[in-house]
Amino acid sequence: MAMSLRQCAELLVAARVRHHVDVEQGVIRVLWITRDYLSLRQENLAILQITAPDDGQRCRVTLERAFAVGRDPAATCLELCRAAADTPGVGIEFDAGVDNLRMVVEAAVEDGELTQRQLAVMIGSLAEAAERWSGMVGRSVPGTTDSGGRAA
Repeated sequence: MAMSLRQCAELLVAARVRHHVDVEQGVIRVLWITRDYLSLRQENLAILQITAPDDGQRCRVTLERAFAVGRDPAATCLELCRAAADTPGVGIEFDAGVDNLRMVVEAAVEDGELTQRQLAVMIGSLAEAAERWSGMVGRSVPGTTDSGGRAA
């Protein structure tokens, strides 16, 4: 049984998670207030996006433009890949054409159903990884910036 955005939204309502469903763009947005993580606008928040790609066969939670790429995007991406290797379930993707370092958590739904707890764990894992990684990014690689875009 494939997953729909409507079903994801129902799980969020049941979990009492405030969200916004953007039907036109096919995404649900969840605003997460952070302690240490700073967005590229230097705000203590992360805007997580939930999608159901492949006709609902997967559930995907992302944090777009999670970190500034700095002067050496490859080094920053490598640093984040190392952090991802130590963080089960959370990955990093880099779209070089738009300088987008994206954090991602995915779950295969296929013929099963995603539970409220599974979705909550996906969201929480991504938000917690952003918090932990914010202290690592840009600290060891010269020429990179931290999550707030400041030079390290």
